[in-house]
Amino acid sequence: MKSNFEKCLASGKPVLLAFLHAGRQDAVEVKYIVKELRDKYGDKAEFLMVDGSYNHPMARKYKIDTYPAWVLFKDGQEVWNAAGTKKFETIDESINGFIN
Repeated sequence: MKSNFEKCLASGKPVLLAFLHAGRQDAVEVKYIVKELRDKYGDKAEFLMVDGSYNHPMARKYKIDTYPAWVLFKDGQEVWNAAGTKKFETIDESINGFIN
């Protein structure tokens, strides 16, 4: 059975993984940013949040050691990543060219 992430990758749309840690204050900001991205891009891309405190294998797979972290995939390949607290405008500007 495919995971939600694998289904999203197979969709052919860009996929942004937003890694957060539920126990940290910045998790609220990550959720806000993901909501704003979903509102802006609609069905042009997939936006998933991954709680690294519960999904250790996925965090290790993408070498996440700082939260929050962001990983963008296009055509199934990683094309962009960043770590640390970012503003919506920074994330949006960084991924816009991969989505539009």
